[in-house]
Amino acid sequence: MNSLTQKEIQDILNCAMQDITNRMTSISPCEHDAAFSGDICTVHTTFEGGHHATLTLYMDMALLQRLTQRVMQQNQVEPQDVEDFTKEYFNVICGQVASKLFQTAHIRSRFCIPRFCRGRYVPKDEGDCRCVLNYVSNCKEGVQLIHQILPISS
Repeated sequence: MNSLTQKEIQDILNCAMQDITNRMTSISPCEHDAAFSGDICTVHTTFEGGHHATLTLYMDMALLQRLTQRVMQQNQVEPQDVEDFTKEYFNVICGQVASKLFQTAHIRSRFCIPRFCRGRYVPKDEGDCRCVLNYVSNCKEGVQLIHQILPISS
């Protein structure tokens, strides 16, 4: 697993999620599956280079709406604003993950531009090692981050 244990990857992911998100709102890890409303979105990307993996984030739209409003300092935001914010927010998380991978294990990695979709997008299940982190916001909205190591294509 690129010389990192699953626990080390989990710690890197958790640190990035909590650090970036806690600057805007409070989220806390939860030991059970995240409880989502019926309105969620997915943002996902693929890491390439020394760390070949997918990273997928599911979040309640109410939380994303609130985060977008806070960042834009506006009560009314458009769906495109929420999508743009979500991709940038995830981009920052992925950047911190890539940085921590290098700091921790000297793994150079880059990630593709995050993709956004309404609802639950499930990437192909080709990977062998899955790490699932569940969170709940201070308003009880669900957040789930899934990391999956992918086989290196020949």
